[in-house]
Amino acid sequence: MSVRLFCIGDIHLGRRPTRVPSELLEHVGARDLGPAGAWRRAVEEALALEADAVLLAGDVVEDEKDFYEAYGLLEDGVRRLLGRGIAVLAVAGNHDVAVLPRLADSIEGFQLLGRRGTWETAVVRGRSGELVRVTGWSFPGASYDVSPLAAATFESGEVPAIGLLHCDRDGGTSPYAPVRSSELEAAPVVAWLLGHVHVPDPLSGRRPIGYLGSLCGLDPGEAGPRGPWLVEVDSAGSVRARHLPMAPVRWELVDVDVSGLENPGDLGPALVGAIDGLHERLLHQCHRRPLAVGCRFRLVGRSRLGRALSQAAQSDEIAGLIASRDEVVYFADKLTNESLPAVDLNELAKGTDPPALVARKLLVLERPVDDPERRRLLAAVREQLDGVTKDNRYALLADRATPSEEECAALARRVCVRALEELLAQVEEAS
Repeated sequence: MSVRLFCIGDIHLGRRPTRVPSELLEHVGARDLGPAGAWRRAVEEALALEADAVLLAGDVVEDEKDFYEAYGLLEDGVRRLLGRGIAVLAVAGNHDVAVLPRLADSIEGFQLLGRRGTWETAVVRGRSGELVRVTGWSFPGASYDVSPLAAATFESGEVPAIGLLHCDRDGGTSPYAPVRSSELEAAPVVAWLLGHVHVPDPLSGRRPIGYLGSLCGLDPGEAGPRGPWLVEVDSAGSVRARHLPMAPVRWELVDVDVSGLENPGDLGPALVGAIDGLHERLLHQCHRRPLAVGCRFRLVGRSRLGRALSQAAQSDEIAGLIASRDEVVYFADKLTNESLPAVDLNELAKGTDPPALVARKLLVLERPVDDPERRRLLAAVREQLDGVTKDNRYALLADRATPSEEECAALARRVCVRALEELLAQVEEAS
């Protein structure tokens, strides 16, 4: 028999889902689609699975100002869990360092581990008497720039131990509790369950170490499966972790091959077909179906309709695409055209006109990353971008970091493809 731990990464109660169509928000409700709805779903699932404890890996709440909203949601969930004999243990992250201790003090039975930057252990008893120790550490302030494992001491004993920590793993110098993988591996625990990074790790193998990921995708940049984990630990310390994708709103990047399209009017049916394929995949992948799925469509392949497809991508009709499948609502968040012109670039590059010049640039970008000419081209691209990112007029932008070589390559490729489409269309119109 095993102790069943229902483990949840970053929730961020108080946040609202972004880029969801207003009509969908009105129909379903912003709270049901966001972290609040994800938390309610998680509580229901923990009850259904008869977990022995629910573990929360920090950033449960978005900000201190969200105390009142979070209190009602957490109090209701904790009360229901405790009523069925399910313990609730948490650590504080950088977002909820001030508010989570206040909530824990206000909600009877909500146990916060490791207050004020200390390590603390609680024992969870399984329904058949098995024991597991949960050792956790909470942020003492909004930032913490040294490893919490540097001065950590762990209890020894025959009872298996699980580590619960909100941290920045292998991030170098970081204000968010930087730790190294080697430190985690050296600690005498059978698994590390981490919060902070919203992308879930596989948590596979005999000794899982990694991020639980966010409970639900908070914006279109958080594509893919999100949800809690069921972690089972037996008396010998063997661990089995299973991801339960069940976020109420899910984000997906969907490739649509436009190589066979004969005219721009075929794009709509192609997008609907892509939704059908995605729906079939999600039916098998999700532990519980989402209420809504936001799709970022990416047109790929080779097409002679490049210019028309780029124009269609900006149309209001595409932005308003909403389809329902088995009570799951799919909507188009964004559509980008990354298809290539249906021309022979090598043949086109032999010319001396502007399309030939652009074709030669594209061929250079397709070369290996260590090709000298490709590197010179990308260095020129980066120099141009640096002039923009370092301009004082953009000083208030959140991220002004110098783009990587591959980011420069992707941008240069998109610009060249769209320029080539325009040039070829002009040649065709003039002939």
